Amino acid sequence: MQHGEAPPVVLILGAGVNGACVARELAINGVGVVIVDRHDIATGATAKSSRLIHGGLRYLEYGDVGLVRESLNERARLLRLAPQYVRPLRLHIPVARRTGGLIQAAFRFFKLNRIAASFPFKAGRGLWAVRIGLWIYDYLADSDADVRYRVHRVGEAGLPAVNSNQYRWLCSYSDAQILSPERFVLSLLDDARRAARKRGVRFDVRTYHTAAIRSGQVWISPVEGDGEDETLYPATIVNATGAGGDRTLQSLGVDAERLFGGTKGSHLFTSHPGLRKALGDDGVYAETADGRLVFVLPCGESVMIGTTDVRVEIDPLEVTASDQEIAYLLQMVDAVFPGVGVGPHDVTAHYCGVRPLPYVSTGKTGAIPRGHAIVHGSAASIPIDTLVGGKLTTCRQFGEVAADQILTRLGVPRTATTRNRVIPGGEDYPANDGQLAARLQSAADRAGWSIHQAAAVWDLIGSRLDPLAEEFACGSGETITGTTIPQSFVDWSIRNEAPKHLEDLIERRLMLAWSRDLSLETLRDVAARMVAAGRLPESQLAAEIDRSRRRLEHFYGRRFGD
Repeated sequence: MQHGEAPPVVLILGAGVNGACVARELAINGVGVVIVDRHDIATGATAKSSRLIHGGLRYLEYGDVGLVRESLNERARLLRLAPQYVRPLRLHIPVARRTGGLIQAAFRFFKLNRIAASFPFKAGRGLWAVRIGLWIYDYLADSDADVRYRVHRVGEAGLPAVNSNQYRWLCSYSDAQILSPERFVLSLLDDARRAARKRGVRFDVRTYHTAAIRSGQVWISPVEGDGEDETLYPATIVNATGAGGDRTLQSLGVDAERLFGGTKGSHLFTSHPGLRKALGDDGVYAETADGRLVFVLPCGESVMIGTTDVRVEIDPLEVTASDQEIAYLLQMVDAVFPGVGVGPHDVTAHYCGVRPLPYVSTGKTGAIPRGHAIVHGSAASIPIDTLVGGKLTTCRQFGEVAADQILTRLGVPRTATTRNRVIPGGEDYPANDGQLAARLQSAADRAGWSIHQAAAVWDLIGSRLDPLAEEFACGSGETITGTTIPQSFVDWSIRNEAPKHLEDLIERRLMLAWSRDLSLETLRDVAARMVAAGRLPESQLAAEIDRSRRRLEHFYGRRFGD
């Protein structure tokens, strides 16, 4: 870029975690950004994942040491830079026998999958295979002594109460969990917006919009017809639309080979008290009868169970968890926790997302590479970078690599990095539970809330609550039905976080889609706040509630009374 020229603008298609990370990298380096998504932020795989920040223990078995090392480095970074969202989690692998799976794992490690497949299948990785994998995992993570792997006998106090007739040991190790990746994306975008303002460059997020190339320029148009079209001459287009990336390229008129071969992963939630008690505050990573590894994880007062790995060809945003997948996951839970008795009627919610994996025509889905890549193309002389793969754990690093390529192409020097940049809400974070309790009480007093209300908001925005507490004091202090979230926070979110529909608040701003106590009254309360804020005409109130209800029933398996 020559002196005196207007800053370049990059168009990013997709407002999920990968798109947000690229936008943040560009904004802090003085490049303007326009993000376009035909839906809301974080609507796709970002919001439909296992909600883990992990090194990818299973990837070791396929020899992806580089990916595991990168993931572990990024896990440590996110624990430090986003403590409001990313928290340590101890996981336990139930093991039934000493030997088994070691030879097959060794062949897979050295990419000799065909030889590994020639061995007779016998479910259950043995103790030695698991211990070797965990030792390598800790070595790559450079783990401190207090979080390194341990081997326990099943039945020891303080551990998940797994089936003692089936398993003899629990191999325990450390990873991390992110309960609100949707809020994480909002914080990334907020940081990018602040950086762009400071650098004096453009930053816009156009949700519920589409982009099309006509006559050598990009036309950005509202999906629902309320608003004007805009034309843009971007320096580069970033295709960050996840598993729908091939469809995006087709819509832009790009003739390209197939890049994506997504697999869907279904997850279910239950508030079964027996399972929550048997699990404790840790997670279980268990092997099913077909050899697949499945998680059972604490999620607040609920438990999340997942995931499946099934090839799909339909629109990634239209997938749902099938009855067969739900039965499969429940069968696994029954094998690990046989005395609990979790059945279909105990499932409070479920969802399904499609992983943006590279296209591989044959073979086991578990063997599809889980790393990331950038594929270059163009349309109407505009460079197009398509992001293939990627996951929550490595989103920052993926964004950094993509931005570096764009900055080089534009001739813009990198002047800032996100490697040590705290994500908004993680600043001045309490060092222990005592400090957190004191901060919550202080914020509650200033906002006129209870300590439980303050804790609910802290879970959503972290330490940003501190400077905002007085602003929240203008509200009544009443909560949204079925939650401890104050109405005044909902009002703030409506003003500051650009929700267009009720579903945007319920699913991605307030994190209520899989909440145990979500009800129709909850929807009515939140919709009423939109009406009060002038964001929803009262004449459309009933239709908006019905729209959100139907989405929750179809995509999340929620059941509502009249």
